[in-house]
Amino acid sequence: MSDPVQFDPAIRLALASIYEEIMWLSVRPNVTPGRARAWYTHIMAESLKRKIRVFTGNVSEMSLNQGAVLRLEHHHRIQTSLSKLVEKHKSDKANNVDEFIELIAKAESVHIVTREENYAAMRAHGDYETAGIRLLSWKDIPRPQQSDLWRTMLKGKVANARSYAPVDVQQAVPVDGPAPRARR
Repeated sequence: MSDPVQFDPAIRLALASIYEEIMWLSVRPNVTPGRARAWYTHIMAESLKRKIRVFTGNVSEMSLNQGAVLRLEHHHRIQTSLSKLVEKHKSDKANNVDEFIELIAKAESVHIVTREENYAAMRAHGDYETAGIRLLSWKDIPRPQQSDLWRTMLKGKVANARSYAPVDVQQAVPVDGPAPRARR
């Protein structure tokens, strides 16, 4: 893999700890690589996702339909990719936290799709053409729909949500976050 990802030191430390836990789990009896991987994807990712998960700016055309049930879809197949990495590290008796962190950085990239498209993408092994998913760029989505998508799918869920926030929100929130509350 390329140079290690430049995460904040606290995030790197958290990811290194999670990697150690996953690899410890992977050698336990009756624990498959997929089960060990689930420690990240189903348990620990919750505490880190707002700091490391990034929205690509791509939204499926079907996501714009009123009433569509939406998902943030990991288009790099996070569960499959991570399970394969755990299996490889286990069989090679490898300890490569940088490779794990690099994979997490790549795989925590998400598009907005419908629930049905999410399952279609899984069945098609991430091949959007085979799954029949047509992606649109954020800039090509009407502003009212951008606002709805930002509020329901991005705000508080991805690290780069502010980059896609409606203009009025961008102007109201300082770059470093909300102003501290005054003491009484």
